[in-house]
Amino acid sequence: MNKFKLTIFAFIVGMCSFIIVFPYISDLINNYRTLKNPEVVTIKSGEYIVGDDIQQGIYDVEVISGKVKFMQRELSAKDRVLGVNLHNGEHVQIKGQGKVKLSPANFESIEMSKSGQYEIHHSGFYEIGLQLPEGEYVLSYKGKTDKEKPFVQILSSNNRDVLHTYDFHNKDIYKIPLKKGNILEINKFLFFESDDIVINLKPLY
Repeated sequence: MNKFKLTIFAFIVGMCSFIIVFPYISDLINNYRTLKNPEVVTIKSGEYIVGDDIQQGIYDVEVISGKVKFMQRELSAKDRVLGVNLHNGEHVQIKGQGKVKLSPANFESIEMSKSGQYEIHHSGFYEIGLQLPEGEYVLSYKGKTDKEKPFVQILSSNNRDVLHTYDFHNKDIYKIPLKKGNILEINKFLFFESDDIVINLKPLY
């Protein structure tokens, strides 16, 4: 085999090897981006692309001034939505006059109140086994008006697929199972955050 043919052969082998290895390299890069800790970022009215303008990650969202619509939800100063998962390529849209702070999710555990139940004061996504104990609960809510009804879902840990839905327009109290790794999605109200609603979880012993 002459030098020219050897060079062509080496090139072909190299290209084939690259094609075979490329998907694994791509997965490693994506995993690195996923595991990389997101940074605190403050944003205002506009449209942002996750992966370009905002790092992929799970964030606690807080309005630090004004009034905005964050991803179709109306929020005012000091309103918070916890554990929001932002994926590469996703568009984050903010409308209105105000500023929103995105902080890496704190995953703060919910402490049991003196009345023997867990009280959730912010909409968001809560991890069972980390923020709330696994077990069976009585799910209810407390509010100042019957016009505002919360919406609660249990999601799977991996893809956040919906496992169960609880709509308080149909009932006021539900018995629910929470398994380790599940995500409890709390929407105090679907299209805005209400200071008047508290979600209650009372353990069934």
